[in-house]
Amino acid sequence: MKKILAAATAALLIVLVLAASAPAEEKDAHPPEDAVKLLEESIDEVLSILKNQDLTTEEQKGKIEAVIDPVFNYDLIARLSLGPRNWRQLDREQREIFVERFVNRLKDSYFENIAMVQGGAETRVEIREKSVQENRVHVPIRASMRDSSVDMLYKFHLSEGEGWRVYDVEISGVSIVASYRSQFNEVMRNLSVEEMLEQLRTMEVEVPEIENQQ
Repeated sequence: MKKILAAATAALLIVLVLAASAPAEEKDAHPPEDAVKLLEESIDEVLSILKNQDLTTEEQKGKIEAVIDPVFNYDLIARLSLGPRNWRQLDREQREIFVERFVNRLKDSYFENIAMVQGGAETRVEIREKSVQENRVHVPIRASMRDSSVDMLYKFHLSEGEGWRVYDVEISGVSIVASYRSQFNEVMRNLSVEEMLEQLRTMEVEVPEIENQQ
């Protein structure tokens, strides 16, 4: 029962945070179609960079980072991933340290996963019909590589002054935010805040493995 209540509380917090993200006039200025366009353009740019064999791995990483940074709300992803109970244990300085280190680890994991489509001339991405709820937009895609494919769901929220930003991604039905939160709940049961922050310097922030779907 306690686990159910904790999960419900966390879900409610996410809804409240996202619902309060942008005023009505912001919604009028940024229709849901903008989120789809942003994702489509970002994917096209990333695939174009990966196809460019003249770039070194580090050059590709830098260019991809410049593309995706404006798309993801890293601060919110970090806060939701740590979870409301754990977040409240951190003071302001610790929160800043956590976000910085978590985002660094998150990006490292992202680039390790994206390496699977290195030089991805055969990678095709199909963007499917979006779903809209208040100031949230969910955009499903299917990425196909040779004879396999993977389904992903990009979850956007409307951030005041910044437009549509991704706050979570599902890979084959598994939420990366939920996956991270499970990891941090386990860590925080065994370590102090300071120990967790120190470990975060080198710990692997695991993401759901991309399983090919035939």
